[in-house]
Amino acid sequence: GGGGGGGENGDGGGGSSTRLPFLFKVLSVRTALSIQAHPNKTLAAKLHREKPQHYKDDNHKPEMTIAVTPFEALCSFQKINSVLENCRACPELVAVVGREAVAALSAAAEKAAPLTPAWPTARWGRRGATARAGAERNSAKHAAPHSLPEGVSAAEAAARREAVVVPALKRVFTRLMTAEQALVKAQLDALMTRIESTSPMLRLPGSV
Repeated sequence: GGGGGGGENGDGGGGSSTRLPFLFKVLSVRTALSIQAHPNKTLAAKLHREKPQHYKDDNHKPEMTIAVTPFEALCSFQKINSVLENCRACPELVAVVGREAVAALSAAAEKAAPLTPAWPTARWGRRGATARAGAERNSAKHAAPHSLPEGVSAAEAAARREAVVVPALKRVFTRLMTAEQALVKAQLDALMTRIESTSPMLRLPGSV
C-alpha cells in the first residue's frame, strides 16, 4: 500500500493542533507490495512546499512493521557489485537496460571501490555455518581489511560514493522501468527459453 502522512484534526478548543505525524494501517498482504522510497524529514518539507498537490504534508513517513503472522520484507537495495553480477549473468536484462547503462554502472563501481570499506567476511552467507566456512576459507585473503584512503573520513567517503554510484544506478533503474513493453516481453520469453533449456530443475511443472 502507498504511504500516507498525518492530517490535521481540530479539537475545537484553544486553537491547539492535533497533527498526527503517522498513519496507522492494518494490511493483509497476499502479494508483494510496491517498492517505496521515502524522503527524509528535510526533503519531505521541501517537496511539500514546492509540490503540495503531490506531497500532501511535510512528514517523512517513517514506517514500522509489526507482523502478527510470518512475514518477509526486503529493505534497501542491492550493492552495486551485486547488481552488476546480476546483469552479467542475465544478458536479457542487459538487452532491456542497455549495454551503455551497464558499462556506466561498472565504471562507477570501479571508481567507488577505493572508497568502500570491505565488509567482514563472516557477515555474509545464508546460514551461519556458510558464513563461518566462508570466513575460514578466506581468512588469509581478508586478514587485512580494506581501509579508506588516508585523510578521508567515513562520512566523506560515503558522500563521494553516493555522488558516483547513485546516478549510475538511477540510469539503470530508469531504463528498466521505462523500457518498451514489447522489448520486456521479448526478453522475458528469451530468458524463460534459456532457463528451460539449460536447467531442468527450473522448468515449469508439466513441461519436463
